[in-house]
Amino acid sequence: MASNIHPPTLLGPLYKALVENEWMPSFLKDEHGETYFQLIVLSWVVMGFLVLMSFLWSGRLKRVPGRMQGIMETIVDSLGNMLDSLIGHGGRNYLGLLGTAFLFIFCLNFMGLIPGLISPTANWNCTVSMAIVMIFMVQVYGLREHGFMGYIKHYMGSPKELATWLIAPFILLVEVLSEIIRVMSLSLRLYVNIYGEDLIIISLVNMGVPMIGLQIIMFCFAVFTSFLQAFIFTALSAIYIKLITAHE
Repeated sequence: MASNIHPPTLLGPLYKALVENEWMPSFLKDEHGETYFQLIVLSWVVMGFLVLMSFLWSGRLKRVPGRMQGIMETIVDSLGNMLDSLIGHGGRNYLGLLGTAFLFIFCLNFMGLIPGLISPTANWNCTVSMAIVMIFMVQVYGLREHGFMGYIKHYMGSPKELATWLIAPFILLVEVLSEIIRVMSLSLRLYVNIYGEDLIIISLVNMGVPMIGLQIIMFCFAVFTSFLQAFIFTALSAIYIKLITAHE
């Protein structure tokens, strides 16, 4: 599902130059090729930015933190506290995955607020990919916590008596379907909100200078929703981890 709501962007000339020189892979040459090209490039730009920042800051940590280190430590500690409250004891063990997901999604959301760029999360291909990876990792944590047989029994409702064993296959089917629904829920919620936000901003910008006040208000609101949608994706993922790692 490609999105064509965006006006020409900074990466458009680069895409056309690569196509003209036959340097573009064939799967990126169809009608949606330019959109997919921008999604890939911007996603890698964000990944590179986060990796670079992590290396730079990890090498500059001080016993007495400065202002920026204090801000970063506050963010990390806040995320850790959130995971402890959602998952319970040991919630911080998942900070590496969920904290990275939060920062990655927030940066992707924010890209669309920079003139000449787009939000990769305004395209369902991006959000469904992240949702699949997250739900896959949820299953990995479940297997690690319960072992293979315990993992299967967990999805069968942990049957103990004959009656519960009889309905266990149906419970297993429902649980498998629920995981598929979770992928759809995570991806569509993020996609629809960011797509709608970008659509409104572009519409206001096209109205010109008379709408400058409303444009500024919408920009500020978009920064908040970029944070909010990243938070919701992360919080829901934490809840899914709690559900699958719980012992009955």
